[in-house]
Amino acid sequence: MNWLACLSMATGLVVSNSFPATCEPLNCSYETLYASKSTGLLRVDPVTPVALPPVYFCGESVPLHEEKVARHLVKALVSNSAHQQLLYQIRQRAATFFPVIEPILAQHNVPLDFKYLPLVESALRGYAVSPSGAAGYWQFMPATARELGLRVGGGHDERRDLVKSTEAACRYLNYLYSRLGSWTLAAAAYNNGLGALLGNIRRQQQRDYYYLRLSAETGKYLYRILAFKELFSNHHSYKGLISDRVLASLSRPVSPESDAAGEDILLPERFVDEAVEGAVRSGSRESGVVEEPADIPLPNAADVFRGGIKARLAQAAGLQRGQVWVFHLTRDGMTDGKAVEAGDILYATVEDVDSKTGKVFLRADRLYSAGEKQTYSLALAAVDASTGRIGIKLTDVDQIKAGWILTWKVL
Repeated sequence: MNWLACLSMATGLVVSNSFPATCEPLNCSYETLYASKSTGLLRVDPVTPVALPPVYFCGESVPLHEEKVARHLVKALVSNSAHQQLLYQIRQRAATFFPVIEPILAQHNVPLDFKYLPLVESALRGYAVSPSGAAGYWQFMPATARELGLRVGGGHDERRDLVKSTEAACRYLNYLYSRLGSWTLAAAAYNNGLGALLGNIRRQQQRDYYYLRLSAETGKYLYRILAFKELFSNHHSYKGLISDRVLASLSRPVSPESDAAGEDILLPERFVDEAVEGAVRSGSRESGVVEEPADIPLPNAADVFRGGIKARLAQAAGLQRGQVWVFHLTRDGMTDGKAVEAGDILYATVEDVDSKTGKVFLRADRLYSAGEKQTYSLALAAVDASTGRIGIKLTDVDQIKAGWILTWKVL
């Protein structure tokens, strides 16, 4: 029996009339894709074939003529639609948050399909935290969040701010796209890390996500995003694959959650644990994930921040969080579209002291113009001048004295 006939029997799918001759036969013992019929939540009839519609991600066609690709998408659709009431609740949450996310994506020229990414990352829960410390709607680690201009520490965590974290995600996604040239690969790198993905591309001499051999988590990642997109925007095309009960629920109008901004009381933890299958990234990846090669640069401040000024330390305080240090600008320049002059004063706060990375993070929120005799609000971060990364090494801080000059980047 050829693999197409077996696929039709196992899943009830008809994916195409023509296929590459190189496709391997489907293993007929593949686990059943449909949920128990007693649940009534999802049905894949082994007798009635169901055609998969064309599917696209950011304008890139998904190769559903490939048996493995079609099977992964079906499994993701099954998983994401298995909890009918919880799926309705996350649609409610999306109705609240998508109108905020979409204009930000458009402003940064990021395809709108990425609005489904935080559904996979956090189920759109601002207070979602992974065991490794990734947090917020877009699940940033603390160091990555700071690199992208978010305040983390000192009683503030802007990873939980929908607007600011979405803007940071756009900066990061644009960076990944500039390195990879594909939004599909950018999504994979968001999950697996740029260095690990480039390592796989280099070793396998393959730049197509659907044909790369990746870790189990990253290999399923894009399909989870696609499943949410298809369920939310094209569910009628899956009649026969998805039960009438689930289709009726997906067709049911939703109104934005009135208390969504107040956080996560409608979505229990089991939604993340069971329905999204560990969508909130844990720190433990499957074995075989390649570590970041040292020769592959990570995004740094030069890539995601604009502008830069230098300021000389005039008055230092302690290294405790909240301590204020005073710096004087050393030369004229521009910051965030405003002209600044030598002698202007920065009031910088110790935002965090990270013993794990051996860095202190300084953030300036105010600038006093000596010429105009006026204080302006702005957001600057001290960066390592040699790398452009936010944060100053503690070994350098030990040598602090008047005259110490730091480079500052606009967030």
